[in-house]
Amino acid sequence: MTRAVRLTAFLSLLLAFPLHASCNLGLRVENGVLHWNAVTGATEYWIVESLGNSELLRNYTTRQNTFTIAHRSSSDGHAHYVVTAIIRAGVQSADTDNSLDACTGAIDVELPADAAFRALTRRAVLPVVGSTAGAFGGKFKTALTLVPTAANQRGRIVFHPAGVAGSANDPSMPFAFTNAQPLVFDDVVATMGQSGLGSIDIVPDEGAQTILPRIEARLYNDTSLGTFGTFAEAIYPYDYLEPPSMHVPIADERFRVNVGFRTLTDVTMSVFVYAADGRLLALETGTFPADWMQMTSASDLAKRALAPGMWLEVAFGGAVIPFYTVTENRTNDPTLVVAPAQRRSADVGNYIQ
Repeated sequence: MTRAVRLTAFLSLLLAFPLHASCNLGLRVENGVLHWNAVTGATEYWIVESLGNSELLRNYTTRQNTFTIAHRSSSDGHAHYVVTAIIRAGVQSADTDNSLDACTGAIDVELPADAAFRALTRRAVLPVVGSTAGAFGGKFKTALTLVPTAANQRGRIVFHPAGVAGSANDPSMPFAFTNAQPLVFDDVVATMGQSGLGSIDIVPDEGAQTILPRIEARLYNDTSLGTFGTFAEAIYPYDYLEPPSMHVPIADERFRVNVGFRTLTDVTMSVFVYAADGRLLALETGTFPADWMQMTSASDLAKRALAPGMWLEVAFGGAVIPFYTVTENRTNDPTLVVAPAQRRSADVGNYIQ
C-alpha cells in the first residue's frame, strides 16, 4: 500500500509513538535493499520514504524486515527512510527495555546517477517535425524559437528522421545565446540540411543549465492561400515514463487524420479498431525500438478503411509520446493532439524515478 503525505503530518503521527534509545533497528543497505533487525512482537513495519529534498513522502507497510529500494536517479541524489516497528500493545519485546507501542530508526541512502536514465530524461522532445512537400501543393515546415530564461543555457538540437531508430550519429546543430537574444528558425529541419518527417531532441550540454530555454514550435503548411498551422508543446520524457493510451476519433470527409508516436524506450503497441456503434472490429499490434518516430494515416495504422464515427484506441507498453493530427483538406490547416502527460516537470537534470 502506498500513499503520499506531507512532512508535517508525518511528524505529528511519529510523535504519537513512544521512542526508546534501546530499540535499535540497525538500519543498513546491502545491494540496493534496506535491512533492519527483526523486532520481537512486531506485527508489521511502516516505512516512510522521502526522495531528494522533496517534502512529499511515500508510505509503505511490510511484515518483512527488508525493503527494496527501486529507484533510478538522473544525478547523484539521496533518499531518507524512517522505519517503525509496530508492536502489539502490552507485549514486552526482548529488543526494548520496556513495553512500547512502536520503535523507530532512520537512515539516509545515496542514490548514484544512472547513466541510462540520465540519457533518457535529460532532454526535451518535439515528437513531430518536418520539412517536406505537403498536400495540394503546400510545403510542410516546422518553425522553432528558443528563448533564454537563465544564464548558461546551451546545447544541441538533434533531428531523428522518421522510420528509423534514433542514434548518436543523427544530424544535430549546437545552440547558444548571444546577449540573451532568442534563436529563431523558420524551417528548423531545413536549417539543419535535412528534409522529411521526424522528431527533435533539445539536449543541454554537459555543465550547462539543466532548465532548458523556453521552446516555441509551430507546425505549419505554407500554401498559395497563406500559412496554416498549429503550435506544438515541447515534451519532457520524464513526464511520459508511464505509457498513456490515446483515443482517436475518425473525422468526416472534410478532414484527414494521421496517427503518430515518438518512442523513448522500446515499446509495444496495440491498436483497437471500433465501429461507430461501439463494436470491436479488429486489433493490430506492433513493436518499435527506442527513439523511433512514425506518423501514418489512421487507416494505414488500422490496416483497413475507416469511416466517420469510428474510432481507435491506441495503447502502449513502454515510454512513448503518442499524438494524432486532424488536417482540414481545403486549407491544409493542421491540429496537433498529444496524449496528456502523467506529470509536469521543468528541470531535466534532477529526476528520481
